Amino acid sequence: MCPCKGRRRGKRWISEVPPIGSFVPEGCSLQDIGFISLTLEELETVRLVDLLELEQDEAAFYMGISRKALWNDLVSARKKIAAALVYGSGIKIEGGSYAIRAGGCCPNCPGRAQEVGISREDEICLVAREMLILRNRLARLNSRMVALKESPSLEAENGEPCGEQI
Repeated sequence: MCPCKGRRRGKRWISEVPPIGSFVPEGCSLQDIGFISLTLEELETVRLVDLLELEQDEAAFYMGISRKALWNDLVSARKKIAAALVYGSGIKIEGGSYAIRAGGCCPNCPGRAQEVGISREDEICLVAREMLILRNRLARLNSRMVALKESPSLEAENGEPCGEQI
């Protein structure tokens, strides 16, 4: 009988491998602290949901996984980051089950789609869906900006609203 339970973990699409692979609390040496391992796909979920403020279904589509799988990765990443901050541990970004999205390293990389196993037609379809998601997101952000500009409490000192319409 196999000691493994359930299905094998599927690969997640990430945009890039970060140039910095670890973080250490200020004033600590590498020998004095323990490290918490954060996988590259966990970092990607935090980047998409918390930094870029994508909806979970948008981020899940972008990574090629279900919302539940994204949620599991996001919860795991947030717990690890919180534990590192609270307990003064370092964070090491490494490993995981991922594939780098076509064009992840630079826009002029020939053959990236074939390298990760996506046909040109599928890549065009994915980019078109991603553009639709981004257009919808931009429309929501523009409506938020209009609502914020119309709010009397958010006027600048000179009486002019801050920010500009995109």
